[in-house]
Amino acid sequence: MHYSKSRIIWLSVLLGSLSAYGPLLVDMYLPAFPIMESDFHTSASMIQISLTMCLAGLAIGPIFMGAWSDRVGRKTPLVIGTSLAIIACFLSLVTHNIWLFFLLRFIQGLASSAGQVVTRAVAKDLFNGKQLTKFIALLMAINGIFPIISPLIGSLLLRYTSWQGIFGFIGCTGLLLLLGLIFGFKETHKLSPADQKATSTRLNVQTVFKDRPFICFVLIQGLVYGAMFCYISGSSFMLQNVFSLSKSTFSLIYGINGIGIILMAELSTVLINWFTELEQLKLGLIGGLIGGFCILISGLGPNKLWLALIGLFLVVSTLGLINAVVTSLALQRQGKQAGIASSVLGLGMYVFGIFLSPLVGIMGSYTYLPLAVLILLCEFSALLLYRYVRRIV
Repeated sequence: MHYSKSRIIWLSVLLGSLSAYGPLLVDMYLPAFPIMESDFHTSASMIQISLTMCLAGLAIGPIFMGAWSDRVGRKTPLVIGTSLAIIACFLSLVTHNIWLFFLLRFIQGLASSAGQVVTRAVAKDLFNGKQLTKFIALLMAINGIFPIISPLIGSLLLRYTSWQGIFGFIGCTGLLLLLGLIFGFKETHKLSPADQKATSTRLNVQTVFKDRPFICFVLIQGLVYGAMFCYISGSSFMLQNVFSLSKSTFSLIYGINGIGIILMAELSTVLINWFTELEQLKLGLIGGLIGGFCILISGLGPNKLWLALIGLFLVVSTLGLINAVVTSLALQRQGKQAGIASSVLGLGMYVFGIFLSPLVGIMGSYTYLPLAVLILLCEFSALLLYRYVRRIV
């Protein structure tokens, strides 16, 4: 299917922003934690639970969002999900009860998960093969901007307002996305009567889970995201406690690594002209494995900051390359059940991270050996799975 360049750019910006709306809800209010602790008259750990509730919603939402979009079309779940997230954001402005705030945070994560899941299905509706890989890489590049700028915008807003202003800003951003959806997005999933039967969902789920290469791609993505969540969970303690870097220096390093994701996602759009998706996946996984070894070596000997930073950059930035090609490879194996396939991919992103992130701190906050070992195990396991899927694909 052919689209004009301007149309592709518009769809990339809209869908990339929708897929980043969930992460925006996670990252932007982080600088406001101390203020919220005081306003809610509670502890820091209770405020952190609000983050967990949003992540829980983002993890649970994909279970049904994709199947729903296969049955009713892509636009309806996106509009309803974005609308609910906006309402929950604005309700957050007037709540003074921490438990109600937890509920609203869960709804925000659950509703915004539609943006993460359904946008991948839309990409599969519109493109295939190398064009799909290029488009997903473009979405990844746009998506990667938000985790970099979100905490910075949050800190800037706190100079002029309180935490309520942050959620007001997120809600207004959601309104703009909703308007873009309503007036600038056409349905991409053409429904037949068979698509709307209740029995089709069960059959499609069975079809997806019987596809061994697809499940391998899901597990590969889950493992590299597991390494990423270990990095998110432990890098602050690693860089500030072990290497005694300042908060501003840590933020700078965090931002540089985030830029690496964008650059690698863009690189995949160039490499696709010379390498297949599987060859690109191998390159990305080898890069992540080398990064894991660098982190481990820096931690076993005298702590070498430069080696640790190289390792972290490789582990984080290669995610941009890996995610673009593995998502494309997985979705290309599915037809009309692209929504369900996207749901499984979305759920797989969080599975390993949920269990591995708490293990990063098992030896305290002044060593990063658990972080290094877990990242290395994730990257090595992903490469082993790649070797297996290469034989059966």
